[in-house]
Amino acid sequence: MNENISYFSLLFFLFTIVPIFFIMKNLKISLIKRSVTSIGRMIGQLILVGIYLQYIFKLNNSFVNILYILLMISFAVWTVSLEIPLKEIKLYLIIFLAITFPVIINFIFFNILLLKLKNIFNAMYLIPITGMILGNSMNGLIVALGDFIKNIKKNEDEYLFAIGLGANKKEAISPYIASSISLSLKPNLAMMANVGVVSLPGMMTGQILGGVLPINAIKYQIAITLGIFTSRFFSTYILMSLISKFYFDKYSILDERF
Repeated sequence: MNENISYFSLLFFLFTIVPIFFIMKNLKISLIKRSVTSIGRMIGQLILVGIYLQYIFKLNNSFVNILYILLMISFAVWTVSLEIPLKEIKLYLIIFLAITFPVIINFIFFNILLLKLKNIFNAMYLIPITGMILGNSMNGLIVALGDFIKNIKKNEDEYLFAIGLGANKKEAISPYIASSISLSLKPNLAMMANVGVVSLPGMMTGQILGGVLPINAIKYQIAITLGIFTSRFFSTYILMSLISKFYFDKYSILDERF
Protein backbone atom coordinates (compact mmCIF):
# COMPACT_ATOMS: atom_id res chain seq x y z
CA MET A 1 0.00 0.00 0.00
CA ASN A 2 1.40 3.39 -1.03
CA GLU A 3 1.70 6.21 1.51
CA ASN A 4 -1.04 8.82 1.41
CA ILE A 5 -0.20 12.51 0.87
CA SER A 6 -1.97 14.95 3.17
CA TYR A 7 -3.61 18.06 1.76
CA PHE A 8 -1.45 20.23 4.02
CA SER A 9 1.75 18.62 2.67
CA LEU A 10 0.54 19.11 -0.89
CA LEU A 11 -0.25 22.77 -0.20
CA PHE A 12 3.21 23.25 1.32
CA PHE A 13 4.80 21.61 -1.75
CA LEU A 14 2.89 24.04 -3.96
CA PHE A 15 4.88 26.92 -2.49
CA THR A 16 8.07 25.55 -4.09
CA ILE A 17 7.03 27.25 -7.34
CA VAL A 18 6.99 30.75 -5.77
CA PRO A 19 10.76 31.35 -6.35
CA ILE A 20 10.18 30.57 -10.01
CA PHE A 21 7.80 33.51 -10.29
CA PHE A 22 10.36 35.89 -8.75
CA ILE A 23 13.01 34.73 -11.21
CA MET A 24 10.55 35.07 -14.10
CA LYS A 25 9.75 38.60 -13.00
CA ASN A 26 13.42 39.60 -12.77
CA LEU A 27 14.14 38.08 -16.17
CA LYS A 28 10.97 39.67 -17.59
CA ILE A 29 9.63 36.32 -18.72
CA SER A 30 5.97 37.00 -19.47
CA LEU A 31 4.68 33.61 -18.36
CA ILE A 32 3.73 34.29 -14.74
CA LYS A 33 0.03 34.81 -15.40
CA ARG A 34 -0.11 31.87 -17.78
CA SER A 35 1.75 29.66 -15.28
CA VAL A 36 -0.63 30.54 -12.44
CA THR A 37 -3.64 29.96 -14.69
CA SER A 38 -2.30 26.64 -15.97
CA ILE A 39 -1.42 25.38 -12.48
CA GLY A 40 -4.81 26.46 -11.17
CA ARG A 41 -6.63 24.72 -14.01
CA MET A 42 -4.52 21.61 -13.54
CA ILE A 43 -5.34 21.40 -9.82
CA GLY A 44 -9.04 22.10 -10.33
CA GLN A 45 -9.40 19.64 -13.20
CA LEU A 46 -7.53 16.87 -11.40
CA ILE A 47 -9.61 17.31 -8.26
CA LEU A 48 -12.82 17.05 -10.31
CA VAL A 49 -11.44 14.05 -12.20
CA GLY A 50 -10.45 12.37 -8.94
CA ILE A 51 -13.96 12.85 -7.56
CA TYR A 52 -16.02 11.58 -10.49
CA LEU A 53 -13.60 8.84 -11.52
CA GLN A 54 -14.26 7.21 -8.14
CA TYR A 55 -17.91 6.91 -9.13
CA ILE A 56 -17.12 5.81 -12.69
CA PHE A 57 -14.74 3.10 -11.47
CA LYS A 58 -17.25 1.94 -8.87
CA LEU A 59 -20.11 1.87 -11.39
CA ASN A 60 -17.90 0.38 -14.15
CA ASN A 61 -20.67 0.50 -16.74
CA SER A 62 -19.39 -0.11 -20.28
CA PHE A 63 -21.78 2.42 -21.82
CA VAL A 64 -20.76 5.13 -19.34
CA ASN A 65 -17.08 4.31 -19.86
CA ILE A 66 -17.41 4.67 -23.63
CA LEU A 67 -19.25 7.99 -23.22
CA TYR A 68 -16.42 9.23 -21.00
CA ILE A 69 -13.83 8.26 -23.64
CA LEU A 70 -15.83 10.14 -26.29
CA LEU A 71 -15.88 13.15 -23.97
CA MET A 72 -12.08 12.93 -23.62
CA ILE A 73 -11.69 12.73 -27.40
CA SER A 74 -14.01 15.72 -27.88
CA PHE A 75 -11.90 17.84 -25.53
CA ALA A 76 -8.75 16.72 -27.37
CA VAL A 77 -10.28 17.74 -30.73
CA TRP A 78 -11.27 21.11 -29.29
CA THR A 79 -7.77 21.67 -27.85
CA VAL A 80 -6.07 20.90 -31.18
CA SER A 81 -8.52 23.15 -33.05
CA LEU A 82 -7.53 26.09 -30.83
CA GLU A 83 -4.14 26.16 -32.54
CA ILE A 84 -5.59 27.27 -35.88
CA PRO A 85 -7.94 30.14 -36.79
CA LEU A 86 -10.16 28.04 -39.07
CA LYS A 87 -13.32 26.76 -37.33
CA GLU A 88 -15.64 24.45 -39.24
CA ILE A 89 -17.26 21.03 -38.90
CA LYS A 90 -15.14 19.43 -41.62
CA LEU A 91 -11.91 20.31 -39.84
CA TYR A 92 -13.26 19.04 -36.51
CA LEU A 93 -14.18 15.74 -38.17
CA ILE A 94 -10.69 15.44 -39.67
CA ILE A 95 -9.05 16.01 -36.28
CA PHE A 96 -11.55 13.59 -34.70
CA LEU A 97 -10.65 10.84 -37.20
CA ALA A 98 -6.92 11.48 -36.81
CA ILE A 99 -7.21 11.11 -33.03
CA THR A 100 -9.79 8.33 -32.81
CA PHE A 101 -8.49 5.79 -35.32
CA PRO A 102 -5.10 5.19 -33.62
CA VAL A 103 -6.82 5.14 -30.21
CA ILE A 104 -9.17 2.38 -31.39
CA ILE A 105 -6.30 0.35 -32.85
CA ASN A 106 -4.32 0.64 -29.61
CA PHE A 107 -7.44 -0.22 -27.62
CA ILE A 108 -7.82 -3.45 -29.61
CA PHE A 109 -4.18 -4.43 -29.20
CA PHE A 110 -3.89 -3.41 -25.54
CA ASN A 111 -7.19 -4.53 -24.00
CA ILE A 112 -7.98 -7.51 -26.24
CA LEU A 113 -4.71 -9.01 -27.46
CA LEU A 114 -2.27 -7.96 -24.73
CA LEU A 115 -4.24 -7.88 -21.47
CA LYS A 116 -6.97 -10.28 -22.71
CA LEU A 117 -9.56 -8.67 -20.47
CA LYS A 118 -12.91 -10.38 -19.95
CA ASN A 119 -14.53 -6.94 -19.93
CA ILE A 120 -12.62 -4.92 -22.53
CA PHE A 121 -14.42 -1.76 -21.40
CA ASN A 122 -13.28 -2.11 -17.78
CA ALA A 123 -12.91 1.47 -16.51
CA MET A 124 -9.76 0.72 -14.51
CA TYR A 125 -7.88 -0.12 -17.72
CA LEU A 126 -9.84 1.66 -20.45
CA ILE A 127 -9.78 5.21 -19.07
CA PRO A 128 -6.16 5.54 -17.81
CA ILE A 129 -4.61 3.78 -20.82
CA THR A 130 -6.73 5.68 -23.34
CA GLY A 131 -5.99 8.91 -21.48
CA MET A 132 -2.22 8.44 -21.74
CA ILE A 133 -2.38 7.56 -25.44
CA LEU A 134 -4.89 10.31 -26.21
CA GLY A 135 -2.94 13.02 -24.39
CA ASN A 136 0.29 12.22 -26.21
CA SER A 137 -1.47 12.03 -29.58
CA MET A 138 -3.07 15.41 -28.93
CA ASN A 139 0.30 17.00 -28.11
CA GLY A 140 1.77 15.46 -31.24
CA LEU A 141 -1.01 16.87 -33.41
CA ILE A 142 -0.59 20.36 -31.97
CA VAL A 143 3.16 20.33 -32.70
CA ALA A 144 2.82 18.79 -36.17
CA LEU A 145 -0.09 20.90 -37.35
CA GLY A 146 1.47 24.18 -36.23
CA ASP A 147 4.80 23.30 -37.82
CA PHE A 148 3.19 22.15 -41.06
CA ILE A 149 1.13 25.30 -41.58
CA LYS A 150 4.05 27.56 -40.60
CA ASN A 151 6.48 25.88 -43.00
CA ILE A 152 4.03 25.82 -45.91
CA LYS A 153 3.42 29.55 -45.52
CA LYS A 154 7.07 30.41 -44.86
CA ASN A 155 8.34 28.41 -47.83
CA GLU A 156 5.43 29.09 -50.16
CA ASP A 157 7.68 30.28 -53.01
CA GLU A 158 9.82 27.16 -52.77
CA TYR A 159 6.73 24.96 -52.60
CA LEU A 160 5.13 26.64 -55.64
CA PHE A 161 8.43 26.46 -57.51
CA ALA A 162 8.41 22.68 -57.08
CA ILE A 163 4.84 22.61 -58.41
CA GLY A 164 5.91 24.77 -61.33
CA LEU A 165 8.71 22.36 -62.20
CA GLY A 166 6.16 19.60 -62.64
CA ALA A 167 5.91 18.04 -59.19
CA ASN A 168 2.41 17.00 -58.19
CA LYS A 169 0.92 18.10 -54.90
CA LYS A 170 1.87 14.89 -53.11
CA GLU A 171 5.51 15.16 -54.19
CA ALA A 172 5.78 18.86 -53.34
CA ILE A 173 4.10 18.56 -49.94
CA SER A 174 5.82 15.37 -48.75
CA PRO A 175 8.94 17.12 -47.32
CA TYR A 176 6.75 19.37 -45.17
CA ILE A 177 4.69 16.44 -43.90
CA ALA A 178 7.88 14.50 -43.12
CA SER A 179 9.36 17.48 -41.28
CA SER A 180 6.23 17.98 -39.17
CA ILE A 181 5.96 14.30 -38.24
CA SER A 182 9.66 14.19 -37.35
CA LEU A 183 9.31 17.22 -35.07
CA SER A 184 6.27 15.65 -33.41
CA LEU A 185 8.06 12.35 -32.72
CA LYS A 186 11.34 13.75 -31.37
CA PRO A 187 10.19 14.04 -27.72
CA ASN A 188 8.98 10.42 -27.76
CA LEU A 189 12.16 9.16 -29.36
CA ALA A 190 14.30 11.02 -26.81
CA MET A 191 12.20 9.63 -23.98
CA MET A 192 12.40 6.04 -25.26
CA ALA A 193 16.15 6.30 -25.78
CA ASN A 194 16.73 7.29 -22.15
CA VAL A 195 13.89 5.63 -20.27
CA GLY A 196 15.06 3.56 -17.32
CA VAL A 197 18.51 5.19 -17.31
CA VAL A 198 17.79 8.90 -16.97
CA SER A 199 14.16 8.70 -15.89
CA LEU A 200 11.43 6.34 -14.73
CA PRO A 201 8.20 6.99 -16.68
CA GLY A 202 4.94 7.96 -15.03
CA MET A 203 3.04 4.72 -15.49
CA MET A 204 5.90 2.59 -14.20
CA THR A 205 6.54 4.91 -11.25
CA GLY A 206 2.87 4.97 -10.33
CA GLN A 207 2.62 1.20 -10.33
CA ILE A 208 5.79 0.78 -8.26
CA LEU A 209 4.51 3.33 -5.72
CA GLY A 210 1.26 1.36 -5.67
CA GLY A 211 3.11 -1.82 -4.67
CA VAL A 212 3.44 -3.60 -8.04
CA LEU A 213 6.63 -5.56 -8.64
CA PRO A 214 9.07 -3.55 -10.81
CA ILE A 215 9.31 -6.31 -13.44
CA ASN A 216 5.52 -6.26 -13.91
CA ALA A 217 5.49 -2.45 -14.01
CA ILE A 218 8.18 -2.58 -16.70
CA LYS A 219 6.05 -4.79 -18.95
CA TYR A 220 3.15 -2.36 -18.70
CA GLN A 221 5.49 0.57 -19.38
CA ILE A 222 6.94 -1.05 -22.50
CA ALA A 223 3.46 -1.74 -23.84
CA ILE A 224 2.10 1.76 -23.15
CA THR A 225 5.25 3.44 -24.52
CA LEU A 226 4.94 1.54 -27.80
CA GLY A 227 1.23 2.35 -27.89
CA ILE A 228 1.91 6.04 -27.37
CA PHE A 229 4.57 6.08 -30.09
CA THR A 230 2.45 4.31 -32.72
CA SER A 231 -0.62 6.38 -31.88
CA ARG A 232 1.32 9.65 -32.06
CA PHE A 233 2.82 8.69 -35.43
CA PHE A 234 -0.40 7.54 -37.08
CA SER A 235 -2.51 10.40 -35.71
CA THR A 236 -0.09 13.00 -37.11
CA TYR A 237 0.26 11.12 -40.40
CA ILE A 238 -3.52 10.83 -40.83
CA LEU A 239 -4.07 14.50 -39.96
CA MET A 240 -1.38 15.73 -42.37
CA SER A 241 -2.72 13.49 -45.14
CA LEU A 242 -6.32 14.65 -44.66
CA ILE A 243 -5.32 18.32 -44.43
CA SER A 244 -3.36 18.01 -47.69
CA LYS A 245 -6.32 16.29 -49.35
CA PHE A 246 -9.16 18.56 -48.25
CA TYR A 247 -7.54 21.95 -47.63
CA PHE A 248 -5.50 22.52 -50.77
CA ASP A 249 -7.32 23.86 -53.85
CA LYS A 250 -7.03 22.62 -57.44
CA TYR A 251 -3.88 24.72 -57.84
CA SER A 252 -2.32 22.99 -54.78
CA ILE A 253 -2.55 26.16 -52.65
CA LEU A 254 -3.24 25.89 -48.93
CA ASP A 255 -6.62 27.31 -47.87
CA GLU A 256 -5.93 30.96 -46.94
CA ARG A 257 -8.20 30.64 -43.89
CA PHE A 258 -5.34 28.81 -42.18
